Amino acid sequence: MTPLRSAASRALLALALALAGCAGQAAAPPQPLAVRPVAWPPSADLGPVRAVADDGRRVVLFHDGAAAVFVDGALARVERAPHRWVGAAALPAPDGHGTWIVGVDAEGRLLRLPGQGAFEPVSDRYGLERAPVRAALGLGGGGAAFALDGEIAVADGATVTRYATGPLATFAAGGARVAFALGDGLRALDVATRALRAYPLPDGPAPLLAVTGAGRLLAATPAALYEEDAAGVLRLRLRASAALHGLAVSGDRVWFADGDELGVLDGTGARETRGARLPRGGKLIGSPSGDVWLLASGALRRFSAGDAAPAWDDIAPVVARACAPCHLPGGEGGVDLSSPAAWTTTTSLREAIARRVLEERTMPPPGRALSEADRARIRAFVGRMRPAGPP
Repeated sequence: MTPLRSAASRALLALALALAGCAGQAAAPPQPLAVRPVAWPPSADLGPVRAVADDGRRVVLFHDGAAAVFVDGALARVERAPHRWVGAAALPAPDGHGTWIVGVDAEGRLLRLPGQGAFEPVSDRYGLERAPVRAALGLGGGGAAFALDGEIAVADGATVTRYATGPLATFAAGGARVAFALGDGLRALDVATRALRAYPLPDGPAPLLAVTGAGRLLAATPAALYEEDAAGVLRLRLRASAALHGLAVSGDRVWFADGDELGVLDGTGARETRGARLPRGGKLIGSPSGDVWLLASGALRRFSAGDAAPAWDDIAPVVARACAPCHLPGGEGGVDLSSPAAWTTTTSLREAIARRVLEERTMPPPGRALSEADRARIRAFVGRMRPAGPP
């Protein structure tokens, strides 16, 4: 009987160990988020950065008394202006044609920076002649939203509608919705229907709000991050490991700051960096490129999610937009860049691309500009597409 009992005991022990192993595998932590700093050419010595506006191709850094204008990542000009800036945005033009870069100064004035020339006041162009503006945001779909003293204003190019709210604690807009926090909770306004929805939060009022391009609301308290589901209910997506203090929508990506780490929220969940050591007082600002700006104590940095080098599907839209007119098979450029195989032909070709596109920036020609995010993708792709073989 003893041998049988021993065998049974060993079998039960093996089963318990196997089950423990399965449980350990199921509880594997998510992979950390990899990010990379995006090189950004320094402007002239203009002092601390107060705000940044980014429309994808143009980036304007607002300093007290001046603004530095970058086009395709290169410093184009510096415009002097006697203003103390408190905010900035890229807004649809009131007539629906193009995008305006605007700054909000400490006096509540909304000022446009045109492609050439000095700042010009444009509050009246948005129907806000005598209303001090405290913040401005694009709504998506051609509209703009403004935080005023005790109210919000929504401009759609034809009309301006104001809504009394009382003092605003937080303000966000996107996807044709405006979200704001009051002392008793959150509200989201659907611009088209003028329907107002209220949201309770178990952790109290949210100090951080964001709205995606699809109109989905995100709210963050220091303790947790919530995301609106298809039924319009805020669902918990993340418990903070330290304290949440930044939230921004960048294209299709949602960024957050948790203590001194950066994080990204997507359909698979939330991931954070490890050891990023970011300043905890920084503000996150979205970019249409999918990158994120970090503004802390007057210093501006830019980060890109760097999980892996781009695949051809990532680079193909850039090639089609900026390179294909000259670099299809038989094209006038004399070099075919229309397929991944073409990029791996020779080392000299890759070196020529890196030199002319990334260093000298003489390609593509005027009229087919690349954003800084485009160049970053090309840089990573060129480094990845090396033929197999000995180093």
